Amino acid sequence: MINCLENGSVTIPVYLQDFSKTADIMCAHAKRLKELLVETVAKNHPEYPSEIDEPKYVNCLNFLKCFLDSKGRVYTFNYDLLLYWTLMYGMEKKLIVGAPNDGFGRDTDFYDGESHVSDYVTWQGDTNAHNQNIHYLHGALHIFDRGPDVEKFVWHDKNVRLIDQSRQALEQGKFPLFVSEGESDKKMDKITHSGYLYHSYKSFSATMGAKPKVPNCLFTYGVSFTDNDWHIVKKIAEGRVKHLYVSIYGDPYSNDNQRIINYIEMLKRRRRDDELEVTFYNAESAAVWG
Repeated sequence: MINCLENGSVTIPVYLQDFSKTADIMCAHAKRLKELLVETVAKNHPEYPSEIDEPKYVNCLNFLKCFLDSKGRVYTFNYDLLLYWTLMYGMEKKLIVGAPNDGFGRDTDFYDGESHVSDYVTWQGDTNAHNQNIHYLHGALHIFDRGPDVEKFVWHDKNVRLIDQSRQALEQGKFPLFVSEGESDKKMDKITHSGYLYHSYKSFSATMGAKPKVPNCLFTYGVSFTDNDWHIVKKIAEGRVKHLYVSIYGDPYSNDNQRIINYIEMLKRRRRDDELEVTFYNAESAAVWG
């Protein structure tokens, strides 16, 4: 939407000279949308990672380590910065064995007989694909389109809040890489047009479809299981994962939880080959944040 407004504000005066005021309005609306995006991010996150209490980080890390320490992978639908901040905290405090790998790294170029390392990190693509174990399936607020590259903003490198980095990026014409479309097919269209997003999608598909040498599982937390995410959740039904764990928050007989339970039963019925075992668990029992 922002891109359309900005491009339109440039194009309209060329073809319709009497519509210069309209072009100005479009520019103003594009600027306001950028501010609303930043304000939304600020409203739903602490200003600094340090504002999250240490015990909460430790609890969340203990939860994540159940998967990372066993050579598993973490896939998330969320755009927010909490997963990134938690992993960053764990690395700084050396609470994680082996660095989580989100596929980003620094580019190194050689010229004038010397190596030069970039001051920003970009997605390394297929170079690092095999070892990537952190995937933002629908993008994230700290990942930006940077022309031919996908760039990740790193708070502790610049000592600038990610919120402020986001505002600066928007002012420079860079936009957070995330899927904001509502319907599943439109989300999939956005994913296939991004190398980073499509790589994560293919990784999830391959993980679900791989024939396990030992019994394996998919542990979900906070997933709503709706048709809006059918492009992702259908891979569970089509795959070979043996055991699916599904979180239920609150009264299991509530309308929302009954809808989730019925949805999972539908996924089980769609499984063609191996039977899918399902366990529903109380989301609060995971104590992700303590």
